[in-house]
Amino acid sequence: MKRILTIATIVGSFAIADAQHTVYSDYGRYGGGNVDNVTANGWLGEFLNRQKTGMTGHPEAISYPFNSCLWAGNLKREAENHGSGWWRYEQTAYYTDGLLRLGYLLDDKALIDKGEAGIFYTLQHAADNGRLGPTDITQSWPFAVFFRAIKAYYEATGDSKVVAALQKHYLTYAPEALGGNRDSDGRSIVNLEGILWTYGITKNPQLLELAEKAYALGKFRINAVTAADDSPIHEHGVTTAEMLKIPLMLFSYTGKPKYLEIALNIERKIERDHLLPDGIPSSAEHLTGNNPLCSHETCDISDFTWTWGYFLEVTGSTKWADMIETAIFNAGLGAIGKDFRSLQYLSSVNQVISTGESNHNAFKYGLNWMQYRPSHETECCAGNVHRFMPNYIGRMWLTTRDGGCVAALFGPSSITRKLPNGRTVTIVEETQYPFDDQINFRFTVDRPTTMSFSARIPGWCNSATMLINGVESPETMIPGTFAKIVRTFNTGDVVTLQFDIDTKLEQMPANQGTYVKRGPLLFSFPVPTKQTIDKKVYANLNGKKSENPEFVCYDLRPNGDWNYGIDCLAADAQTKFELVRRQVSGFPFDEGNSPITIKVPAKKVLDWQLVANRFTPPVPAPGLASSDGQPTQTIELVPYGSTRLRLTVFPNLMWPRIGATSEKPHKSDVQ
Repeated sequence: MKRILTIATIVGSFAIADAQHTVYSDYGRYGGGNVDNVTANGWLGEFLNRQKTGMTGHPEAISYPFNSCLWAGNLKREAENHGSGWWRYEQTAYYTDGLLRLGYLLDDKALIDKGEAGIFYTLQHAADNGRLGPTDITQSWPFAVFFRAIKAYYEATGDSKVVAALQKHYLTYAPEALGGNRDSDGRSIVNLEGILWTYGITKNPQLLELAEKAYALGKFRINAVTAADDSPIHEHGVTTAEMLKIPLMLFSYTGKPKYLEIALNIERKIERDHLLPDGIPSSAEHLTGNNPLCSHETCDISDFTWTWGYFLEVTGSTKWADMIETAIFNAGLGAIGKDFRSLQYLSSVNQVISTGESNHNAFKYGLNWMQYRPSHETECCAGNVHRFMPNYIGRMWLTTRDGGCVAALFGPSSITRKLPNGRTVTIVEETQYPFDDQINFRFTVDRPTTMSFSARIPGWCNSATMLINGVESPETMIPGTFAKIVRTFNTGDVVTLQFDIDTKLEQMPANQGTYVKRGPLLFSFPVPTKQTIDKKVYANLNGKKSENPEFVCYDLRPNGDWNYGIDCLAADAQTKFELVRRQVSGFPFDEGNSPITIKVPAKKVLDWQLVANRFTPPVPAPGLASSDGQPTQTIELVPYGSTRLRLTVFPNLMWPRIGATSEKPHKSDVQ
């Protein structure tokens, strides 16, 4: 079912943007990638298959509202006393988007049919004026979420009925219904994502006028006034992530610098005040700062990386790709069971216990919101978790306006594209990234063809080398840029990227601790764990439970020492970091199966223990992390994404000496 799509054609009254049905914004740098013509290989392919056999393919395990008709009918509200009436449509819209993109990636007819059923039903049951969506709610926010599934369907099929229906739907709204509506924190404004995307195809000026007028009203949380000063933002995390992209998209379709300035200033303040080492801003559920105990919703892993994907496409800056990778490889994989059969609603960089009563955040304190379980009290994260990896893979490969291929995000994969000149190219990306420092891009073309190929040089590497068929490219590889080559490609050509990377000991803001990073990977101490199955019935779950006995809830408690600080007092401590590589088989993010680990000198920190025997404790402040009399020992850190219980931010035993280590990066032999 994978489609090798043809060159641009006219369908109905709308132009398909290019061979892959990619919609280019007027002022954006790159076109977004499509899941339909990408194949995930290696560990990425294994993840997708685990997602299919895990929660995505077993909605009975994650319970209501996912074990329903989704958007292919009127979805009954299960409990009048649980949440708002529109919740079930928001939550199933997240799920539909994730399962449909997963279906396209895996070429899985059952998943595709299930996701497309809701789209067909929605299009077939429009109101007389063209309004789409459920008739039993008045809240427009859920349709803003469902739009993303419709977008995926269009990108895979080019079905022009979608564009016609969306245009008619959006023109039923007055600006006041979008930009002047405070329902659900004013999230009605997020419909501008779909309005502007539809404008990108139709060029109907009414749509662009509607978008600008609605945004100018400003009666929503994250607006132009919010961005006008330097004051911190403390809004709801999902609301922030969703609204952040709107001024950026307005810039991409108008070219007006004021919109770009708004978006960048909001993002700057979020990063300054709330970004955590695993790549996601705190959000429990509001933005809460950057203390090591701050947590984030799993929803925000999907939502922020989706928004940063627009920043990547529009600005062309590698910064956003670096941020997306950090968030997916660390926060994303750290918030789930590695078999994709459980998730946390809230996760944290430091979580040395995870039980039905271990939530250390003020929000829902002491409840099961940090437990690894298939169903949660509020269902949004159990729907949104299905989106983060399909979205990542969909944006691995972007396009230039001249039809060139852009390797923006890395991982084992392949892509097949029909170029504007009618030739077909397949590029296979061979790598163990992010565990390896080398990537090979192997080309197959039906005939020799001249095309552009661009590859990201991450901002976190010291330097990079590009080889073309074993010969070093004369082009300078500058970290934080895209390296672009234009040449005639033949079948068998290989472009190789090699990165020079340091392991770094980095400092939290305000001396709140230290952590270890290497490239896009954050490293953690894996807390020895006693695991039991938690069969307790929790009142706050409103009767929801897994209907599949293979999907269970876990009680995870520390079963050994975890209270360490990295020993920066030892002479030349940072030169003693040891990068360890080993050959492994199977999924590299499985616990205990990482291809790379880092050994560091450490000391036990005295009087640092669980709070009330049930909560992860705060990191001791500088000067209070006593390790007097404790011997230096070696502990082994693993990639954050391979952990469930973890210590990631360590107390500062002597923070002023922190900097890059002298560990020399491993260089693989060039194939």
